Amino acid sequence: MAEYYDDNYGHWHDMDDPDMREFYKETQRVSVWKKCQGCGRRVKIKPEYGYCNSCADKREKGWDI
Repeated sequence: MAEYYDDNYGHWHDMDDPDMREFYKETQRVSVWKKCQGCGRRVKIKPEYGYCNSCADKREKGWDI
């Protein structure tokens, strides 16, 4: 099974499902390169997102980033 990862959602699972693969492709298509407001890395995320998946997870756990 192929490994799927992006800065929007992290690791993707159930990629044998055609609908999941199509959602992944659409997510990649609409994502843009921008600077994460948390870590400052240049990441490819959806235009409406400000944080990469790693920083979003940390914020959800209460980390001050």
